Amino acid sequence: MKIRFNKITFIAILVSCFVMSCSEEATDISTVTKFEEFSVLGLPDKIELPETDSVYTFNFTFDEKQIVEFTLDIAHEAKSTATEDVDYALPSHSVSVATLQRAGSFQLQINSDVFLEGDESIFITLTSNYPLGLPLKKTMEVVIKNVGGCPEYVHSDFVGDYTVVSDGWADWSVGSTISVADEGSNVLSFKYNCGANAKPILLNVDPETFGIFGTKQEYCSYDLPPLTVFLGDIDEAASAVNTCEKSISVTIVHSDANGTSYGPATIVLKKK
Repeated sequence: MKIRFNKITFIAILVSCFVMSCSEEATDISTVTKFEEFSVLGLPDKIELPETDSVYTFNFTFDEKQIVEFTLDIAHEAKSTATEDVDYALPSHSVSVATLQRAGSFQLQINSDVFLEGDESIFITLTSNYPLGLPLKKTMEVVIKNVGGCPEYVHSDFVGDYTVVSDGWADWSVGSTISVADEGSNVLSFKYNCGANAKPILLNVDPETFGIFGTKQEYCSYDLPPLTVFLGDIDEAASAVNTCEKSISVTIVHSDANGTSYGPATIVLKKK
């Protein structure tokens, strides 16, 4: 018996084959569901830097698996013994990385310290804001090696007799002995050699910076005549204690109650 195919039957067979062909190709769609992991490369696990005023640039890279855009947040961990914005500073706390970008950098500023102290550490961690956590977190330890420095300021150590090393105002001759008195918490005083009317010049010491500061104050008066009151204003930028040498250097801007200015002069004292 002969089987006859009409046009409609033939078209139906073709359509059926086409549908089956499309269905088979649909099963070949990629099954990749995540990016391959990658890391921050090129940064040391640990590095030592001297405690001097310096700025360091740390460069890092990624491999070819880096195909996304993200931001690296830069922060110190709680176990760090160095103090941010005192011992060191991070000019920026983040780094933006573009899609396919394979390199970046961040800076670390180290600050010198007036104190004699042990080494300190910063544990710097780079963490991505990308939802998949890429690149993987990186932590590096920066050890700040102590360089020089002087002992901490101990107030009682600076009370007592001093030798005059120099006196720009020439009230005291070089080699003279004068007393520095205790006027309270971190406040010292001394008198100029101007007779019975001399009043103590108060020196406020900042134990964190060793700097000396104070308000404009009367320190002496002379009956020239007429009676003339002299005032002293401490130049804070040029005045400090030196805990290594146990010395005091104070620059004072001199003036009188009549409005006449006599300019600055420095007196340097060394503890006996």
